[in-house]
Amino acid sequence: MKTKNISTFILMMSTSLVLSAFSPNDLNTSITPKTIFTFNTLHPDEKPVKDDGKKKTVKKDDTTKTAINPLILAISSDEHNHDDEGDEEVDSLLAFPSNDLYASWDTATIHPYSFAQCFKKDSATITLTEPTDCGFVLPFSGNVTSEFGWRKRRPHYGTDIDLETGDTVGSAFDGMVRIAKLNRSYGNVVIIRHKNGLETVYAHLSKILVEAGQTVEAGQIIGLGGNTGHSFGSHLHFEMRYLGQAIDAEDFIDFAAGSLKNNTVMITKTDVETKYDLRALHSRQKKDLNLSRVSGSKSKHGKVYTVRKGDTLGRIAQRNHTSIKSICKKNGIKQTKVLRLGQKLKI
Repeated sequence: MKTKNISTFILMMSTSLVLSAFSPNDLNTSITPKTIFTFNTLHPDEKPVKDDGKKKTVKKDDTTKTAINPLILAISSDEHNHDDEGDEEVDSLLAFPSNDLYASWDTATIHPYSFAQCFKKDSATITLTEPTDCGFVLPFSGNVTSEFGWRKRRPHYGTDIDLETGDTVGSAFDGMVRIAKLNRSYGNVVIIRHKNGLETVYAHLSKILVEAGQTVEAGQIIGLGGNTGHSFGSHLHFEMRYLGQAIDAEDFIDFAAGSLKNNTVMITKTDVETKYDLRALHSRQKKDLNLSRVSGSKSKHGKVYTVRKGDTLGRIAQRNHTSIKSICKKNGIKQTKVLRLGQKLKI
């Protein structure tokens, strides 16, 4: 009996020693079921984040539109030696040409700028090339087939240069590519911004050989000529713009000689209103023409109306806010009178 009790005591001690070898934490870990969710113990109300074991990729920022904050530019010199991270941001903004004139760098929109909002002065003097530049190079040496102005009831904001599909097209000045993509109207188009505030447009290309953000020099090949977009025959559509406003390139470039007419030019609000803003000019001319047609010419007897095709006494009277009887009385004619084209009637 004594021997049996001793055996029981030894068994109990052995069991106690085995259990003491494990901590409670170890026991809890061993029985906790495996889960693919990680819970946030600091914010228990947040949804669990799924952990699938894959490497997470950081979402890239949209760089198609970069806004330039003038305040950053103003204080950049004061903080240049204090914040390396801030210096990188300022340097990236300063990298865009003419950042003092344009509030953004937009690589998605063809013409995002409003001249009326951006052009605050009455005039601006522009130096086309600097001694340190690569100068000016004609984008392509060919015959001018269409000029700046109205064409077939549509405004034509550029100069068309004849070429064959596949001919190389070069940049006119040093600058940085802002747009390099396919557009419905322009076709394959490249737009380059220059440090003097000008932007040059190269449209209807068959192939683009540069990309947005790329720095180019005058004469560097940027694409191949073609017939893409709203185009009828291979040619280069070349534009010059300042703060979004198209200007006549032939005012500044001698395309026959392949050179600049002057290295320093001036653009005024008057030039824009009287020469370059084609839609506004067309609207004013159309309004003036309509007014002249309605009012007619004046003589010592009053207003004189010239009979046009399809006119009748009734239509003429209605158009000029009078009566048939009054017209007949002033002109000494009967109401049955047959009118002639070009006939003058007193109204």
